[in-house]
Amino acid sequence: MPVENNNFYHNIPQERNDFPPRRRKGRFFFWLFIAFLILGIVFLASIALAYKFYSTSQKVIESQPSQSFAESLRQIASGDRQPLRGEANGRINILLLGFAGKNYPGANLTDSIIIASIDPKTYRTALLSVPRDLYVQIPDTASYTKINALYARSEDSDASGKTGIEDLKKALTGITGLPIDYYIAIDFEGFKKIIGELGGIKIQVQKDLHDERYPGPNFSYETFDIKKGLYTLDGETALKFARTRHDEDGDFGRSFRQQQILESTRQKAFSLETLVNIPAINNILNILGDHLRTDIPLSQLESFLDLAKKIDTHNTISKVIDAGKTDSLMAVSHVMLGNVRAFILIPRSGNYDEIQDLAKNIFDLDLLERKKKAIESENATVAIVNESGVSGFGNKLGTLLDKFGYQQKVNPEKNVSAANDTVIYDMTNGLKPFSLEDLSKKIPAKIATNLPAALSVPCQNADLCLAAGSDITDKLNYDENSVTDLEQGYDKQTTDEKTYIDLLKKGSSQRFVK
Repeated sequence: MPVENNNFYHNIPQERNDFPPRRRKGRFFFWLFIAFLILGIVFLASIALAYKFYSTSQKVIESQPSQSFAESLRQIASGDRQPLRGEANGRINILLLGFAGKNYPGANLTDSIIIASIDPKTYRTALLSVPRDLYVQIPDTASYTKINALYARSEDSDASGKTGIEDLKKALTGITGLPIDYYIAIDFEGFKKIIGELGGIKIQVQKDLHDERYPGPNFSYETFDIKKGLYTLDGETALKFARTRHDEDGDFGRSFRQQQILESTRQKAFSLETLVNIPAINNILNILGDHLRTDIPLSQLESFLDLAKKIDTHNTISKVIDAGKTDSLMAVSHVMLGNVRAFILIPRSGNYDEIQDLAKNIFDLDLLERKKKAIESENATVAIVNESGVSGFGNKLGTLLDKFGYQQKVNPEKNVSAANDTVIYDMTNGLKPFSLEDLSKKIPAKIATNLPAALSVPCQNADLCLAAGSDITDKLNYDENSVTDLEQGYDKQTTDEKTYIDLLKKGSSQRFVK
C-alpha cells in the first residue's frame, strides 16, 4: 500500500497571499504604478482643462485685473468662496443679451434683453424680458433711441463694447429700478454652436409657427415652419425658433420663446451627460472665447456656476413687458429718426412706475394681485378736468384711465382754466386710499384734499378729481399706434439696414411725436 506523501499537499499554495514574497511585491508595485498613472492622467487633464478655462476667461471677461494662471489656480484650489454682487441684498440680477454679431444683419443690436433675477437663499429665478423697441433716453445725452441700439453705439468708439454695456445697464436700472450686477452677451453664431455641442435642447412648441419672412442670408427671406409638439432642436432651428416674430404674438411671443430656450439650455449644460463630456466642454470653451462677453470676474466664477447649477427650474417666474393687451404696460407710438418713421414702445403711463412695481415684486406677484383687487373693490369714480392747455388732452387721459380700470368722466374743457401742476383731489376723506395712491403714482400727480371752488361743479359726484396740468403733457400726449403697426414697421422699412442702424445709434431729440 502506497505511503501518503503529506509534503505534496503542504507545498500547494492555498491562497493568493501564499505566493512567494518577491512575486507579491511585484504585483503591488504594478498596481501602484497603474493607480499613479491614472491619477497623473486625471491631474494633467484637470490642469489642461483649468488652463483652457483660464485662457477662455481672458478673452470673455472684460476689465478683469491681470492675474497669472498660477495665481488663478491657487485661488480656486484654496476653496474660498467668493460672495456674488447682490447676494447680501437677497437678489442677484444678471443681464442676458443676445445680439447678431458678424455676418448677420443688425450687427450688435441686442435682439434679446432679459434680466434674470436669482434669490440666493431659495434659488428661485425670475426672468423679465425687456422689448427691444422700448424708446429710452441715451444716458448722459439729450437724445433718445430704441434700447436695442445702446450696446451697438459703442462700435464706433470702443470695440470692446464696454461703453455700450454701461449705457444699457444704466438705462435698464432707470427703467426697472433694479441694479444690474452682471451681464452676459452672446452672438447668434455662438448660440448655435453651443446648442450643437450640447447635442440639442428639448423644447415644447406650444403652437404652430409659420414665418415666410424669416431673415435669410444676404438680406433675403426664407420660410420657417414648425408644428406644435415636443422637439429636440439643433442650434440652427433653436435660433430660428428664438428669432421668428411673424405670428399673432409678434415680438412679445418671441421674448417668451427666448426664455424657454434659455431655461432648456441651462438644464442641458449642467446635466451629468454634459459635465462628464470633456471634449464637449473643451469645444464649448473654444466657442465661448470667440462669441461671448461678460463682466463676471474669474474669482467669482466658481460661486456663479455653483449658483447656476442650484437654480430651481420648477419654480421659475417668466414675465414679458408687452403691449396690445388690456393689462399691458406698454403703448405703441412713433418718432422720426432722420427721415424714417420708426415705431417704438413707451410706458403707457408716461413713466416707469408700473414696470418698476413689477420688477421689484416679481418674486411676490400675489402682492400686485392683492393691490389690484383692493383697487377694484374700492370702485373709485374719477372726474377728469383738463387744465393742461392742450385741446383733447382730457379725452386722452380718459382712455388711459379706462385701461387702468377706473370709472371716469371727462368734463368739457371750455369750463376750466390753465394750470402748470397736475393735482388729484381726494373727496372721500381717505376712504379710497389704494386708488388714490395708485393714480398719484401712475399719472403722476400731487395729492390734495381742499377742492378749489372753480372745480366744485366739474368734480361733483366723483370720489377723486384729476386736474391735469401742463407738466404731464410731454409724457402722455403721444400719438398711439397699434401692435400691428409696430410689427409691420420692420417689413415696410424702405431704408437699408446699415442706414437704419446708423440712425438708431445717432438717436433723436424727439421724446414722442405729438
